[in-house]
Amino acid sequence: MSDRFFSNPHADYDEKVHGADQHQLVPRASIVELIKNYVGIIQSHTNIKMRKDIYVGIAGIAFMFWKLSLSSETRDMYPCLELATKYIGEAKRQTLRKKQSSKEYVAFLCGDSGIAAVSAVISHDLKNITDMENDVKMFLKGYPACSSTSGYDADEVLVGRAGFLHGAYWLNQTIASKPIKNEMITTIAQVLMNRGRRIAAALQIAAPLMYEYNEKTYLGAAHGICAILHALLESPWFERDANGKFCVPTSDLSDIKSTIDYILTLQSNNGNFPTRLDSNRMLVHWCHGCAGAIYLFAKAFLTFKEEKYLQCCRRCSDTIWRQGLLRKGPGICHGVAGNGYAFLLMYRLTGEKCYLYRAAKFAEFLNSTLFAEQLLAPDRAYSLYEGLAGTVCFLVDLLDPLNSSFPFMDVFGKKYN
Repeated sequence: MSDRFFSNPHADYDEKVHGADQHQLVPRASIVELIKNYVGIIQSHTNIKMRKDIYVGIAGIAFMFWKLSLSSETRDMYPCLELATKYIGEAKRQTLRKKQSSKEYVAFLCGDSGIAAVSAVISHDLKNITDMENDVKMFLKGYPACSSTSGYDADEVLVGRAGFLHGAYWLNQTIASKPIKNEMITTIAQVLMNRGRRIAAALQIAAPLMYEYNEKTYLGAAHGICAILHALLESPWFERDANGKFCVPTSDLSDIKSTIDYILTLQSNNGNFPTRLDSNRMLVHWCHGCAGAIYLFAKAFLTFKEEKYLQCCRRCSDTIWRQGLLRKGPGICHGVAGNGYAFLLMYRLTGEKCYLYRAAKFAEFLNSTLFAEQLLAPDRAYSLYEGLAGTVCFLVDLLDPLNSSFPFMDVFGKKYN
């Protein structure tokens, strides 16, 4: 047995055995009870000292309650938006206690732009328009550093430009007025292109674009190129004009697609990706490996309609089914729920019931005796990305799989309004 994952105890999907009805595949009553159990645990422990951010802080708890407010099966369990307001208010108070740097303003998952975005969406849903507009202004404090090619060196998702872009897309998906202008988004996208070309040339690699975080060429979703390329594909460049052509400049289109195809060549025979360009290490996490890379290739398939990208996603999914029941806990960054989200993505992408079945089985494993000792194993056991708050979001999405999405990474451009 691996020291990284549990052997999957479940047989794979067989329609003759497991049926084809969505409600038959997803045990709704037990999922709802699991949500109640986890939210109760989270609420009883949120008086402990937490960071302020989305990733492992109090803002992530606010996001969870906002997520609960979206589901007809969970919104009446709690005063969801009231609790979301309480937790995001505490995150904002922590922000005001110290002087902020450009890093804090830019960082989405680990800084102030994420706190501002979550606050804006909660204010929007409560119809507090003035508060929402002020929150958007706070989010945009990160724009000056993002739109400059120098002076700020982070491009990835946790603290860099790509994370800021994913936050901008989420705001435009969830707020009807679409408060982040396309011109701002494409300016940041062009900065990412210029920086990626410069780094790729300096490293003398075959791909036109490459990025570094702490002088390491990570490939995955957390610190690596997959989420950066995904952010570029989500940009207004890839909207189609009246003639059905992309709006992206020809040279940028060529470099983005060539880089995606280069990353595709790095997929191993077993369906995974190395953590870094200069490493053979393989992990089955959202942050590093195929469980995060799958979002890039799903978006590439939707964008370019090329079968090779869908086949890549299928190989990723098969690897996650075999090796995705992680011993690191239930979270979405490097845990069981994060890997379960990949199956919900594949279900939306293909409509094939086997992927919904796989997602439901990962949820079932969360409640197993075998996994019980790992439930609170992470350092931040109640948080959005490492712990139970993200797990709750996965379970809520399992109740409505055709509208599911990994937090802040909806490749389908879902509209909540």
